[in-house]
Amino acid sequence: MLKKSITNYKAVPPLVWKVLLTQFLMNSSHFMTVSLLAVYMVNTLMFGAWEVATVMTANLISAQVLPFLFGLMADKYGFRLFMAGGLLLRALGLLGFAFGHGWVMLAVMALVMGVGVAMYESSVYPFFSKQPLPIATRAFVLNNQMLNMGVVVGPLLSGVLLTYDVRLAFVVSSFLFGCLGLWVFAQKSIDATLTQGTVVLVSLKRVLNDRRFFFFLLALVPWYFLFAQLYVSFPIYLSQIAGDAAVPKMFLVNGLVGLVFMVVTMTVMETAAPRTVLPRVYVMAAVFFFAAPLLPTAWWFLVFVGCYTMVETLILPAIETLVTELAPDGSQSTFFGTLSVASAIGGSLGYFAGSWMTLNMEGHTMWSIFAGVAALGAALSFWFVKTQSGLQPGPKQLPQSTI
Repeated sequence: MLKKSITNYKAVPPLVWKVLLTQFLMNSSHFMTVSLLAVYMVNTLMFGAWEVATVMTANLISAQVLPFLFGLMADKYGFRLFMAGGLLLRALGLLGFAFGHGWVMLAVMALVMGVGVAMYESSVYPFFSKQPLPIATRAFVLNNQMLNMGVVVGPLLSGVLLTYDVRLAFVVSSFLFGCLGLWVFAQKSIDATLTQGTVVLVSLKRVLNDRRFFFFLLALVPWYFLFAQLYVSFPIYLSQIAGDAAVPKMFLVNGLVGLVFMVVTMTVMETAAPRTVLPRVYVMAAVFFFAAPLLPTAWWFLVFVGCYTMVETLILPAIETLVTELAPDGSQSTFFGTLSVASAIGGSLGYFAGSWMTLNMEGHTMWSIFAGVAALGAALSFWFVKTQSGLQPGPKQLPQSTI
């Protein structure tokens, strides 16, 4: 089984591997700074919970809502320019974090970075989904491993830079994003992925008429609420029990466990239907979140992070593959952009609730609430699996209007 899976992954086209390499370098640069954001604002800039949540949510809202608009345009005009422009905007925003001080300034820079994320991700995931479905599924699994490798490399680099000045991490990350933006701009072969653009009104009708897809998004909101805690509750809670220096270790564990767990993920995604993976992984998450505060020590929390990573490593490619299955050809960017709206709703709730609970609530109560959210996600995803077969999908092909 493993040998067959490895052979299958060798069939991934060279252009897809180039984009995956970009993903690795981008994620390394991203996690060089993201592991420091919440702690930097709380402990260095002395921001309160409301200010931290506002800055983080400014980034999240722009990063997760705007892909819907950029997705409509990417389905029409192609992927390369949006990918390159997004990387360059993130470089600009990181420079603002390096030299800005007030929370308003950082909120604006977070907004700029979020626009960059929106432009980039409105194209990179649809680029993968334009491949034949088996290749797309493997690309999403490999993409998740690029994420995990970035989680390993990024915090290691941030740990080195942290010994000099925390702001140096933002400067170096900005430089890397700028270089990546220019490199992607030069990859003109990406343009051939979209042979014919889909006009905006057609893609909009397709997504708005697809009831199945909206049931699916509803089942994902609890996951995005929990996913936000990786950047808020997890680092703040760990810094409370073990100090700031322990925070990069958390992301290192997150990346290493993801890499080790890759073999299991490859096997699951080759043999199991993604819609059956979703509810089972939610149940795993509920158990892990409930167990997180049993021992208020750093090593136990890092064990929890490793368990959480197994959930993350399974659920992300399952979600992306399901979007690929549900999206009509030619409207992949629009459907992934709509997915980002669900991510913004769940993530925004997660940032505000997570920030407040971590700073004001007793640990066992907070983690029990998180476990309850995971249980809600399990119930909704079981409901989606049970009912979606009886729903009529949105139209796979609609006439190409001139609008």
